[in-house]
Amino acid sequence: MSPLSKEYIDNISHLSLKKSLLHRIPWLIIGLFGGIFAARIVKSFENILSEHFVLAAFIPLIVYMSDAVGTQMEAFVIRDFAIHPRLNFIKYLFKQFIIVFVIGLLLGTVLFTYAFFSHYGLRTSLALSLSLFFAIVSSVFTGLIFPLIFRGSKTDPANASGPIATVVQDILSVTIYLATAYLLLG
Repeated sequence: MSPLSKEYIDNISHLSLKKSLLHRIPWLIIGLFGGIFAARIVKSFENILSEHFVLAAFIPLIVYMSDAVGTQMEAFVIRDFAIHPRLNFIKYLFKQFIIVFVIGLLLGTVLFTYAFFSHYGLRTSLALSLSLFFAIVSSVFTGLIFPLIFRGSKTDPANASGPIATVVQDILSVTIYLATAYLLLG
């Protein structure tokens, strides 16, 4: 794959306000509607949330952690695309997967320990930690695949990847979290 041509990369210091907004707003509007969709997913699990209210308190943590890991990967891959135009993406994906798998295990273990010793119970602690683990692991795909797609379509990955990957990851994280909680606690 050839490096992203300079004509597709926004130089903010040289773009007009109008052009800057036109390059960013469409992706953010997609994100807005994705957030509305995520809210509908949460609403569809209102029974499990009402029975185990503590689960609602952890939604921001699950979503934030998976977004943060995905955002780190986006930054790395966009940088690495620029520095290494012939990047072996499959090898890169595998290496990132291993790293993120270990990160998910570590953070999931920390959350399990916190929840268990905070007297949330074994099943709730498992639901929280497994959800965090799987949400973090899923961020490999949103954090790496969207920059690859936008790079391939000659769209500046810095404009589009963040908002699109974030909203997709939010939807995945909420779905993983609440489905796991439903399976373990429902």
